[in-house]
Amino acid sequence: MQYFDFHTHPILKQLFSESGGVTDMIGRNEVKVLQSQCTDIPNIIQSQIHPSQLAHYPDGVLMGVVLYSMESYLAAEVIPLRQHLRNGSQHKLSEPLLKKIVRNDLKAYTDFLVNRTLKAYLDNSDIFQVVTPESFAGGLPSNRIHIFFVVEGCHSFVDSVNRTGEGKVFPVQEIVDNLDKLLAREIPILAVNLTHMQQSSLCNHAFGIQLTNPKPFFPYGNGMQPDGYDVAQALFDRGIHPDLKHMSFKSRRDLMRAIDGTGDATMHAPMPLLCTHAGFTGISFGEWPEYMALARAEGPVVRIEMAKTLSIDSMPSSICTPTFNMTTINLFDEEIAWIVQHGGMIGLSMDRRILGYVDPFDADVDGRLDGDFVVDTDFISLPEWDDLGIDLEKYRDKVDDAQCLTVGRLRQNWEEQGTQERWYYDHIFLHLKHYLQTCLRAGIPLETSIKHITIGSDFDGLINPFITMPGVKDMERLKRYVRSDFKGYLSQLEDAAGWYRELDVDRFAENLFFENGYRFVKAFMERRV
Repeated sequence: MQYFDFHTHPILKQLFSESGGVTDMIGRNEVKVLQSQCTDIPNIIQSQIHPSQLAHYPDGVLMGVVLYSMESYLAAEVIPLRQHLRNGSQHKLSEPLLKKIVRNDLKAYTDFLVNRTLKAYLDNSDIFQVVTPESFAGGLPSNRIHIFFVVEGCHSFVDSVNRTGEGKVFPVQEIVDNLDKLLAREIPILAVNLTHMQQSSLCNHAFGIQLTNPKPFFPYGNGMQPDGYDVAQALFDRGIHPDLKHMSFKSRRDLMRAIDGTGDATMHAPMPLLCTHAGFTGISFGEWPEYMALARAEGPVVRIEMAKTLSIDSMPSSICTPTFNMTTINLFDEEIAWIVQHGGMIGLSMDRRILGYVDPFDADVDGRLDGDFVVDTDFISLPEWDDLGIDLEKYRDKVDDAQCLTVGRLRQNWEEQGTQERWYYDHIFLHLKHYLQTCLRAGIPLETSIKHITIGSDFDGLINPFITMPGVKDMERLKRYVRSDFKGYLSQLEDAAGWYRELDVDRFAENLFFENGYRFVKAFMERRV
């Protein structure tokens, strides 16, 4: 099997080790027994996409590896996670290194992105082969891990400051100058996220943190800012795709409107937009307030607890029905259609939280109100809440036990042990089905939509994977399952009856797991010549 992945961190965990060796691994047995019995910490901490695991695909691997410098607040919150490792393994999450990031003694661009991350890839060319335009001339050689680069957050280009606010900004010129230094070295950077988990002066971000104190990661801004438009234009001028992941919904909408000529800025010769490691809300933005179980101002943000739709229009099975994560880090229906209509690409995340899966042992499954419904918690800045014009007459309209997942039903699902593995897979199937159906409703034929989605696992980005799919080796099994069972899944859903027979599942699986990404990267590299 050939394997493509849009967004991966195959050496991120190793980079936080005191030794810094790219072949170091973290196993489940390195997590303390107590925690491994009662949390998902082992699945999050253990290696998910180590080079030895990628050797499972001898026919060839092509993937986007992430150049990312950990933000200061996140580094501070990661330090306590060391306690979950056994004493003999705590050197693999170096406290001195994390503290240097917090203090900005370890510079994001020079020290971490260039001299630690990029250098590790280039120095290990026997493992990682950086693609060039010539790489695609006769097809990618097998038995190689072929890589291109994506940059997660423009803070990773900045040495001068490691946080914004109180008069501090991420300087546009510094970002662009450092990007140009990499391009001058012929480093193939295909995509850049404008922001990540922490407040940026370029644009507002979507809340998206777990395992830590959420307050340092609250979004306080309001959509795209002038500096953000300037950086986006600099990316377009250099033939680089902005990646929408981690931008707030309003930031994403602002950028799309600017590209369409209806926004607050004018963009010239824009590139297609990507969302390299996405999940879907399952609804349009106009439907969003209907599924709010709670919306309450808490200081500078609005706390929103989103119920989880059972998609009853599909007439799904009453047992172990998959659900979406309906928070704003995920794409709404109109955004899916826009990306495809404008020639972009979506990578599907393998983070089970992003894909909407919860189990009864997750923290705060029923939110602050300790109610009957399972919820996902979001935080929206007050300025964005005001500007988005949310129709509160729809508030809670569809939050009832016929349409949303209840705590009781979740516990019943967990007890159906014979269907557990199917339940996990069905969350992925639900996303694939929703993607295809959303495109059809927008007038995009299957022949087109099946060419604009791929895998963007985010493995080893501290994601929470499904326990039956804890790493990249399991993608081969997932592909087999798509080929054997996806059409059967569609045949049971009433709203797929009119189109599922037209889907060539074998072709769709080949596109999803390799061909779409390969074609997209090949075209990108050919434009660089």
